[in-house]
Amino acid sequence: MTQLKKLLLRIAAGAAALVLFATGVIVLASAAGEEDQEMEVVSSYPYTTVTRVKVNLRAKRSVRSTLIKTIPAGAEISVLSKNGSWAEVDYGKYSGWVKTEFIVLKEVRKIRVTPTLTPVPTLSPEEDAGGYVILKRGSSGSEVRALQEALIELGFLKGKADGDFGGATENAVIAFQRKNSYPDTGLMDANIQAYLYSGKPLNASGVATKINTLSPAKGTAIRLNNTGEAVGKLQVRLKELDYYTGLVTNKYDDLTRKAVIAFQKKNGLKADGVAGAETQSAIFAAGAIGANATPTPTPTATPTPEPVWVLPATTVKNGSEGADAKNVQKRLKELGYYRGTVDGLFGRASVNALKNFQERNGLEADGIGGMDTYKVLFSSLAIAYNQEPTATPEPAATATPTPEPIPTVNVWNTMRENDTGTEVRQLQEALIQLGYLDGKPDGTYGPKTVAAVKAFQKANGLKADGVAGTATQKAVFSGTAKAAPKATATPTAAPKATATPVPSLLQAVSTLKEGSEGSAVKELQRKLIELGYLTGTADGKYGKNTVSAVKAFQKANKLKADGVAGKLTLEALKNGKPTATAAPTATPKPAVDTQVLSTGKPSAANVIYANWYTTVKSVCRQYPYATVYDFSTGISWQVHMFSLGAHADFEPVTANDTARMLRAFGGVNTWNAKAVWVVFANGSVYMASTHDTPHGVQHRTDNNFAGHACLHFPRTQEQVTAIGPYATSHQETIDKGWVKTQSMK
Repeated sequence: MTQLKKLLLRIAAGAAALVLFATGVIVLASAAGEEDQEMEVVSSYPYTTVTRVKVNLRAKRSVRSTLIKTIPAGAEISVLSKNGSWAEVDYGKYSGWVKTEFIVLKEVRKIRVTPTLTPVPTLSPEEDAGGYVILKRGSSGSEVRALQEALIELGFLKGKADGDFGGATENAVIAFQRKNSYPDTGLMDANIQAYLYSGKPLNASGVATKINTLSPAKGTAIRLNNTGEAVGKLQVRLKELDYYTGLVTNKYDDLTRKAVIAFQKKNGLKADGVAGAETQSAIFAAGAIGANATPTPTPTATPTPEPVWVLPATTVKNGSEGADAKNVQKRLKELGYYRGTVDGLFGRASVNALKNFQERNGLEADGIGGMDTYKVLFSSLAIAYNQEPTATPEPAATATPTPEPIPTVNVWNTMRENDTGTEVRQLQEALIQLGYLDGKPDGTYGPKTVAAVKAFQKANGLKADGVAGTATQKAVFSGTAKAAPKATATPTAAPKATATPVPSLLQAVSTLKEGSEGSAVKELQRKLIELGYLTGTADGKYGKNTVSAVKAFQKANKLKADGVAGKLTLEALKNGKPTATAAPTATPKPAVDTQVLSTGKPSAANVIYANWYTTVKSVCRQYPYATVYDFSTGISWQVHMFSLGAHADFEPVTANDTARMLRAFGGVNTWNAKAVWVVFANGSVYMASTHDTPHGVQHRTDNNFAGHACLHFPRTQEQVTAIGPYATSHQETIDKGWVKTQSMK
């Protein structure tokens, strides 16, 4: 390379400048570039950074090597390793080498840091998935009755709750799952139940709703308007103690609440009218003091003086920092609204906590701490998160319901035709899932993407300009977006039956079994993959995996489960639907491991060690929602995988999932790998490893996780070595976890 070319490259990269002196001499001078700035220090590869200028991604460490992709200036990349003047990087689905002078480098240095322990959020019983058992067709009991009452309340089920999980309940569960963007398996795992009872699931009309049906989880607090069997038992006991005179209605109405308050006063408990664990324990205790009993007098305690609060002097809002922000965080945490770190950095989590407080206390829920908010927040009249208000606060005269404002932090970069990059690819992935775009995501905002965006905007009531602005992206990634309507075939003059056409290859054979090979086997495998019973690719060889898939299909369709594809099995597969003898279901369902479901947690005997590239990646593509199970603590959480490159990028589905993940990691965010099992919607369980540090792209803004994390599955030594040290550390963790798993069988 000539000296002039090197000079021009340094100028383009912002690393140098030309200075013209009065004598006419031009001199090269360093600009405020990489050489003059202190490098950011990170603890390990990979790390996320950006390009300084447009840079070529090469297959090898040579400018003569094959050009893979031109990366635009300012694009986000992941640096996997560094070798001389070259860096190995990931850019979306592309991997290769770039010159280090054209990217913002960071110094990789092992740092010994004493972690600041983040307080682990205390989950209420209804939030904690550990308190639920998996419910499926054939289940019965009080848990099923509570589920049915909740589905009735949300408009997915009609009739009465009978406590038997039958076909109608299964169809209602599938409808609930589809509306709330969960895999439509027809079964309710522990994480979905925690979301149902503690979150705000979408009802049949698509409205976020906090249900009144009481969670069946042991220790759940009973509050005003809750309904369920536990309320009825409470009313019966309060009748026995002469506190309650009404009918046993199974509804926690105001009369029941007053009875609880009277009991609490008589028995020396906090008289808040909420039947929490302590109050319930006292009510059902043998020594409970009845309404007509005379309690033993106790010495009058000296009243505790009301604390004196100093009101903040400045307005606190999104992005505020300092003592006042810290004071507001501290008070919100005391009242149970804020679960993050009291660090004086008022971010999205702090804003949401303040909004919740304002809403509960009859204030304008704008997330801004002004004097009107401070007067209530820093007073003894402030209503805590878990406290029922004694009276409905009168709203301020100017308070009117307003839609939640878009965060001031710019996380939605407008995208339009000819744009390229990771964000474009992720938008395309979402549009493909919603049915507006065909093919594979390529990261280029071309005419097809423009047309898909326009179609999405039109269907979702937005301005159909083909530009993905803030409103469009928020709608796409909301989880409640309307999917593209399925195309209906134009009827011909003489319409025929609507049965699925019979594949000719399957029609030509009578029996396929283990050891069979050829095109008919390949067609059989394709159909099993389509219906979710088989993963991987159709190779035309009837092996052990195909036998297992056929058995699962036969079992689900009430056929003899012998793994042999005979006449009846092939007929059912050709029609693409269950046989006439099978119970009707909304959609063909994947095979489910009954051992996994019956225990509520995976069995070590079912865990599979499989390569990411050849096996697991296709499973993730079929089932992007999964449950991560930490077998060392017994804690599990639900995730959504949205990007599949050298590993799977995921986000916790809800704030409760984030809290459970944090608990599994001991209450700290760390890059250190942890061995886990990943349970997919078809019942398959795979060995993996993960961390819990949020970074990079974020789609979900309501899960208390400011970014995404990564799931690593087994890869060969050659594959992880090519990626870098961090991938190697995950592989080592997976292998150690696999040894532990084998010892648990």
